Amino acid sequence: MRNVLDFKYYITVRYNIFLMLFVSIGLLGSNPAFSQNEINSEDREASIYTIYNVEVDETARNVTLAREQALNKGQRQALERLFRRIILISDRKKLPNFSDREVMDFISGFEINDERRSDVRYIASLVVHFNRDKVNEVLSSYEIPFAETLGTAVSVLPVLEEGGALMLWEKNNKWREAWQNYDVINNLVPINTPEPTLMNRMYISALQAKNDDQDVIRAFIQKNTLNELIVVTANVIKDTAANQLVLDIALRRNDILDEGTENPTHNISVSVPAYDEEGLLNEEALFKAGVDAATDWVDDLWKSKVLVNYGSKSSILAHGVLKKIDDWVIIQQQLKKVNLVRKVNLKGITINNVDIEIEFAGDEEQLALSLAQQGLALTQNQGTMDWDIALTDLATNMSRN
Repeated sequence: MRNVLDFKYYITVRYNIFLMLFVSIGLLGSNPAFSQNEINSEDREASIYTIYNVEVDETARNVTLAREQALNKGQRQALERLFRRIILISDRKKLPNFSDREVMDFISGFEINDERRSDVRYIASLVVHFNRDKVNEVLSSYEIPFAETLGTAVSVLPVLEEGGALMLWEKNNKWREAWQNYDVINNLVPINTPEPTLMNRMYISALQAKNDDQDVIRAFIQKNTLNELIVVTANVIKDTAANQLVLDIALRRNDILDEGTENPTHNISVSVPAYDEEGLLNEEALFKAGVDAATDWVDDLWKSKVLVNYGSKSSILAHGVLKKIDDWVIIQQQLKKVNLVRKVNLKGITINNVDIEIEFAGDEEQLALSLAQQGLALTQNQGTMDWDIALTDLATNMSRN
């Protein structure tokens, strides 16, 4: 019996030594963020501070000049998209018109894809990476709060009202087609458009969606296991006096967790010239402008929850229970992905427990919301007011991918 106990004691001691060595070498050495330095994960920043699919097409007297103009224009467009992603619509007017040199100061690098050229024309698709510190510095100087947390995906049901008819799943619903073709990779909130499957057609009609039939809508949400569903009803109006096409949009949110809560309808209106350069009805541009405006609104709803101003910092002490040997490793990985987190200091660790200090921007509620996006549950004990941090199934699944 004594030999068995000695062996268990030996294994426990050896594991503790290995664990502490792993922490001191792997974290305090190769990852200074967990000693006393700020977290600076390229992977984390890439999720917010990289803009994709910037299409450029320029013609000039020679291809060298066309390329220069295209890259300058593309980088400026990317910066505008970045600000569109992280600040509120109402705050955009507070920004100045940056010069080409100032735009370049924001950029840490870029990639060129699908490059094509002739003697006088240059076409390409850009991926532009931005310097997070520079962006934060400028926005803070203008006292503009910003969001660095990606939102949870939402789904939209695009209902088109045109000429007295309602369309949802029909092939000629150009409003739904615009949503399906829209590139939302640079939006803060990922957006999905349900496919016109037979099951979806049976569950909800255009009329039921437009009339806010809650029994049908909630059944549709549950059947498709959606986080949130937004019914986006658009009405096309031809303003012949102004020679414009107008799109009146009504948006209504439906969250499965907010059953019984009445969400008011939000109305948006956009317009474009009635005809394009070739004399064709400008419907494609109209619907794209409508999706732009609607996704701006969706992003702003999320930003209002996670906006922070980096003029001040807070910190909390959090205790975590380690149920498995790799729990602490997963916690570290997920903390690195949370932009609000500025520093993580390791205070103590054993086989079963870890104590850390988290320095962050924003408030505790925003931090908890951002951590939840990465599968970390941050809760406060109402009796002791101490903070606990724990892994959820989401974090475990993320670490496997």
